[in-house]
Order: sequence, then C-alpha cells, then structure tokens
Amino acid sequence: MEEIFDECWNSKGIQVFVKRDDLIHPIISGNKWRKLKNYIQTFSLKKHSGILSFGGAYSNHLFALAFVGHSLGIPTVGIVRGEELNVTSNPYLQQMNKWGMTLHFMARSLYRNKEIQSEYENYQCIPEGGYGSQAIDGMDTLFNELPACDAIYCAMGTGATAIGIARATTVPVTGILTLNNQAEIEDHLTDFPAANLKLDDNYIFGKYAKSNADLDLFCKDFGEKHRIPIEPIYTGRMFYAMCDHIKNGHIAPDSKLVAIHTGGIK
Repeated sequence: MEEIFDECWNSKGIQVFVKRDDLIHPIISGNKWRKLKNYIQTFSLKKHSGILSFGGAYSNHLFALAFVGHSLGIPTVGIVRGEELNVTSNPYLQQMNKWGMTLHFMARSLYRNKEIQSEYENYQCIPEGGYGSQAIDGMDTLFNELPACDAIYCAMGTGATAIGIARATTVPVTGILTLNNQAEIEDHLTDFPAANLKLDDNYIFGKYAKSNADLDLFCKDFGEKHRIPIEPIYTGRMFYAMCDHIKNGHIAPDSKLVAIHTGGIK
C-alpha cells in the first residue's frame, strides 16, 4: 500500500493510497493471479487434460495463464480472437507459444459464441478475461489487504475484480469502464449483486484500447511524478477518472481513497 501526494487532493484534505498489486509478480501481476488462483487450486489433471480460455491478441489473462501452465506443468490452450493472426503476429503471442500454450486462432464471427472444438472438450474452461464465480471469490483476499477507507476505485474489463471487491465490503466502489460493455457488466451484476458498485463509463475515450493523446500524456506524467508505472488501457483510465472526480468536486473533502493497481503488461 503506497500513499501518493498531489496538490489537487492534498489541498482538500483527501488522502489517496494505491494498492500495488502490480508488484505481486513480474508476469502474473495484479488481478491476473487473483482471478486465476482459485481455478488453479481446484484444477486436477485426473479430471481434465488441461486448461482452456479465451482472449484477444494482447490478452493479459492468456499471457498470465500461459506462464502459469508453463510453471506448473499444466497444458493450456488459448482461443484467440482473429483468424488472420498466428503465433508470430506479436511478441505476446510469440511468448505464449514459447511457454507451451496451444494457440487456436478463431474467426471473430465464431469467437462471439465461444465455441470449443471437440479436441478440447476435456479441458477445464475459464471464461474470457478470467471472469467467473471463482475469479470473483478470489477478490476476498484483496479486500482483506486494504486499509479502512471511504471509497475504492478500480478499472473494469469483464468486471470480476470490481464486483468481487464490492461484494466483500460495504465501502462504495467506483468501477471505471475501459470498454463499451456496460450491458454485459449489468448482466454480471444480476448474477452477482453488488449495490455499492457504481459504474462510470465516461472515461472509455471512444473504445477499448483506443489511443488518446491526453490520456497518454496523463499516464506519462503520472508515472514520472509518482514513480508508479501505469498503462492507458486499464489503470491509466482509472487514475485519470479518479483525478478528474477529485478536481470536479465529486469526492468529499477529507476522504480517504484507495485505487487498485491491477497490473498489466502493456
């Protein structure tokens, strides 16, 4: 847990702490391990041939799963969105392939249905991004490591991290959406209710992973000022939103905030 200082919030008596989950591990950092750990702990090679999951060409989740499989001797399969791709398309796919993950590149029209080929039927399936009840339950340990606070900020992809944290506490949690999937998140909240979770879709910057000069500059300045590396896909959007909320008076003076640094390789 690391406190960061800025005149923007110090002048209002607001304290900001960063939960440095990016320091858990150089590869499976942040929420990647927390979402995976329950799946891994309950996995058995006596029941399944390996573990299969889904993701895009730069999936942090698949990257982490490939490393875990390599480290623990568990066969892994990554169903990757985009039939035009191959194992040499980018450095992340190359590394996943080196770690022994079988990469299956699927047409986007088929990927939407998350179809599993017959040769992988005996593989334990982890949903895209690691989302699922075991991932949500895996956030209990994260909340137990947080100090008492007035509000928690967290970036949202599939929503497992923010939902899991919100279900473990009554503290208000603000989930900053990083892609246009609010309807999907609301469906998840039907299955896993969390009344204290507030969704904010004002910081997507157009669409997922879209480059934005203002956001890129913010991430650069934030990293230089606070000596905490962030990236523009997830954590950058979350910290940008939190700072904007403070500037615009959405946070009460003398509040204590905790921002979850969920790691990432980008």
